[in-house]
Amino acid sequence: MKLSLQFIFIQSVCLQNARIQTARIQTICRQACVCFALVTRRVKGWGLLLLIIAATAPARAETSSVTVKFDDYGRMMIPVKLQGASQEQYYLFDTAARRNLILKENSHGPAIKLYKKGTLRHFSSEGLLRLPAATIEQWQVGGRTVKQSIAGLYIDSGYPSGMVGNTVFRGRILHWKPGGNRLNVYTNSAPLAHASWHNIGGRPNRHFSMLLTTNYRGQDITVLVSTGTSKTLLNVDLADKIFPRDKVEASKIPGFQTVAFGLSSPRRRYSKVKLPNFKIGWWDLGDIEVLSAHFDTKEITGLMNAPVMILGSDILMQNEIAFDFRDYQLWVKDEGARTISDGTTPPTQ
Repeated sequence: MKLSLQFIFIQSVCLQNARIQTARIQTICRQACVCFALVTRRVKGWGLLLLIIAATAPARAETSSVTVKFDDYGRMMIPVKLQGASQEQYYLFDTAARRNLILKENSHGPAIKLYKKGTLRHFSSEGLLRLPAATIEQWQVGGRTVKQSIAGLYIDSGYPSGMVGNTVFRGRILHWKPGGNRLNVYTNSAPLAHASWHNIGGRPNRHFSMLLTTNYRGQDITVLVSTGTSKTLLNVDLADKIFPRDKVEASKIPGFQTVAFGLSSPRRRYSKVKLPNFKIGWWDLGDIEVLSAHFDTKEITGLMNAPVMILGSDILMQNEIAFDFRDYQLWVKDEGARTISDGTTPPTQ
């Protein structure tokens, strides 16, 4: 069973990588045509023909669009329909999660194949879990038909439906614009290829979550991009390095606050810290307020007590951005980077 599970996953990854490589090869061929035409002196004839072909055949982006909803914590949920199901459901979409999750009681259907002895490691902003494994034979997710997806099964934790991880959208770009309820899905960056869009280079961690980097007050910070986290968080050690401990303690919020991490929403005590003039690369977020919290940084960066920020939905959903899972980078529109005075305003539904 374990070998079968591994084979299905490897097969799905190979198919996704093949599509990505095909698109890149097509781009390289167009560039080669232009270069060949320029270096040859025979502009008339074949050289001119190649220039015309290259100029009139830009890369086409397959575009789809889906209607999204938001949960009580302001986090995005996308439509999902399992094969054989009579109606669609809305699952939480977490850019920090690699795997999909399905409520165990919903796994008894023709679309789900269970592995009695197989388990998988599921990572999201809430940490690392080991869960029973299953294969989704076919489902509609975010407007796409996806076959042979691996999923973890979880017991009801008070959160309905399930979770969609970023593996489903590997090789795709997801474009979100606040003030609406549509999520656009592109196969390449052609729709973003104009002056108002800029990209922030990132990288995947070992769980294929998107990581960005920045420097603030002399501290190199790893930023985990997580739409599945309701608030933006700093780990406690980093907050202590940026600000004196007594200042962090003085900013402690009275009582308990609820922050949603993936499918859990624990109530804890947090300190609220204001970060003036905060930037990630060229992206100027202005003055932001974040929460100081304890969370596992090793699974995010591979290092214990590393300086980490979890960039949550309170900021992400307030800006026009595009999550690029081809090269693990973030696209941000110039006029979309606005100042967030606090993390309590949910996106317009």
